[in-house]
Amino acid sequence: MPLGDSITAGTGSETGAGYRLPLWNMSATQSRYTVDFVGSAGSAGVPDPDNEGHSGARIGDIRASVDTWLTAAAPDVVLLHIGINDLDKDPDPDKQRAVTRAANAFSDLVTRIVQDKPNVTVLAQGLIPTTGGLQEQAASFNTKIKALQYTTFAGKKYRYLEPPALSGNEMFDRLHPSDFGYARMAGIFHDGLENAVTAGLAERPTAPRAGSEAGWGRVKWADFDGDGRSDYITVNTLGAVSVWLNRGGDGHGGWEEYGQVATGVTGDSTRVRFADFDGDGRADYILIGDTGSVTVHLNKGGDGHGGWKKIGQVATGTTSDADHVRFADIDGDGKTDYTTFSPRGALSVYLNRGGDTSGSWTPYGQIATGVTGDLSRVRIADFDGDGRADYNVINTSGSLTTYLNRGGDGHGGWDEYGQVATGVTNDQNSVVLADITGEGRADYLHTNPDGSIEAYLDDGGDGHGGWIPYGQIATGA
Repeated sequence: MPLGDSITAGTGSETGAGYRLPLWNMSATQSRYTVDFVGSAGSAGVPDPDNEGHSGARIGDIRASVDTWLTAAAPDVVLLHIGINDLDKDPDPDKQRAVTRAANAFSDLVTRIVQDKPNVTVLAQGLIPTTGGLQEQAASFNTKIKALQYTTFAGKKYRYLEPPALSGNEMFDRLHPSDFGYARMAGIFHDGLENAVTAGLAERPTAPRAGSEAGWGRVKWADFDGDGRSDYITVNTLGAVSVWLNRGGDGHGGWEEYGQVATGVTGDSTRVRFADFDGDGRADYILIGDTGSVTVHLNKGGDGHGGWKKIGQVATGTTSDADHVRFADIDGDGKTDYTTFSPRGALSVYLNRGGDTSGSWTPYGQIATGVTGDLSRVRIADFDGDGRADYNVINTSGSLTTYLNRGGDGHGGWDEYGQVATGVTNDQNSVVLADITGEGRADYLHTNPDGSIEAYLDDGGDGHGGWIPYGQIATGA
């Protein structure tokens, strides 16, 4: 995602693409990674015009909209160049105070980016140090945002890139490069990308981890924004869907109230599910109809944040009993599969290959005989972090037993992992397994009678690394 102001947009460039066209051409000569520019803005003059370059924008302007842009585009890398308008337009006669204010705003912006997308790599190219009338301020600003790599964002995927000192015909005007200058900026970003890939910073996860649903009744847990962490989702009696984005939970970064993201199509919350149908890392809205048919609305950010894309009926279904249907990623490809339980607990699967509208389903057959017919005790969730949903059962004593998915019956079998938790309650309906940290493993969440939620992080489970008490993460809605 090219992110910034008019320089990112390409002002002063004869092609209108600024640094993006030469960067595209440079990247086309290698095969280690694929470049796909993303963003809500566009411009001519480049094969892939998508970007988030906004003329006249200050850092605060970018910060105000970055949540929406990141949610809609889900970038792996952010190419950030921003701050010159803050320095140029700040009326404060104390120029160093203006620099400090801009650098603090920049730090806040990057903090927000990594909170929104913990796995994203931010490559921040400093301001052109020869910018007319702002040389001293630009140099000071660059020193401050470079230091962030070793202080605020030490250990994070943030890298500062030293900008070129442009002169003569490399500048279009006082603030903007010409195409000659943009070519040098492109070279800096290209080298930054190359180094990030070499260091393993810009690797895309092999498969998103939002393919399995979690939660009961009107509270659901699913990764709505694609950052790897399960968010808190409610479905009210009229069917409206509201989301609180997981920024770590109470005491660990809090929650972001995202608001109502869908009016919904039914108030029967047992028929509404959230799981990633198309493999983009974001949980989609799945409706099980009265006849058992399955309809999907793809998550593009939700109402007010990018909307939904209705793709229609993707399956006729094999049962009209919604209680017997689970959506879970059985094969680890990042897309949710259609699974059903028999009255005795046997688990059968159809693998998602695009569904009826844009592909097919692959009958996978019965993959487990099951250990109980009480489906309220069964949780299909990825316990070991390999991307495949495992079979977990909450026993009558409250203890948790896990069978690791190695492909299922007839396809690699199951690994009986044994009792992984003694549990904190024998009320199975108050227990959810969902990944709240983004590490890929389902954590143990317990809802208290007052609606508050406490978490225990999956570090391997009893006998295999244990659990990490995380405390109360939400008061509940």
